Amino acid sequence: MNLDEGAGMLVFSLAASGPSLAALVMWLRYRERRRVVRWSPVWPVVAVVLGAIGPLGACVICGQLPELPDHAASVVAGAGGVLGAAAYTFLAGPVSEEFGWRGYVQPRLRAYFGPLGKTVVLGAAWGLWHVPLYFLNGTGQHDDGLFTAAGVTFFLELFPLTFLMLFVSEKLRGGVPGAILVHAAWNLTEELVPPLGKGVWLELVVMIVVAAALLPSWTPVRTGRRVAR
Repeated sequence: MNLDEGAGMLVFSLAASGPSLAALVMWLRYRERRRVVRWSPVWPVVAVVLGAIGPLGACVICGQLPELPDHAASVVAGAGGVLGAAAYTFLAGPVSEEFGWRGYVQPRLRAYFGPLGKTVVLGAAWGLWHVPLYFLNGTGQHDDGLFTAAGVTFFLELFPLTFLMLFVSEKLRGGVPGAILVHAAWNLTEELVPPLGKGVWLELVVMIVVAAALLPSWTPVRTGRRVAR
């Protein structure tokens, strides 16, 4: 399949939206009540900061901050401007996935696992779901390679990233919108910062440190029900 062709891109877009589309089918089938989001000025800001902190922190540590404005301007121009970059950032991954992962699967793990258990299960499932992209010509994952430093760190980063999404969506009650913001901020910052090279390992370290710092502040609320929705 050639992703540069209309039909190929259509099939790829539908497949990439699998998690959210599957969640939509299940919600319509069983008419389930969704968990209410607690709207607040706090969690949107926290979501953006937590999503961006890994790539941006590594960029600062590697001394690449002076190169950031020019590289970011080039990326935004290539995406068709600010609106094009924003649309791609939210649709390619966050919206197409998070209603499935964080909106449907995550609540069903709540009765069986604490924060770390949910992080491991969701992070592993999310990583396995991305594996086929490394064998599909035309994707960024294919360009990076599965067993390169970029490929390995991508899979490892999904675990602290999963925890950060969990923190915003459950601890701060941002729900799926909070997870979408974390995911979008991570995706966009990954594109805007200059290529990190060997610094990708620093990005992983920063994300692990931030996740570890947040863990002690989280005392899960016991609902007494099998699945809290």
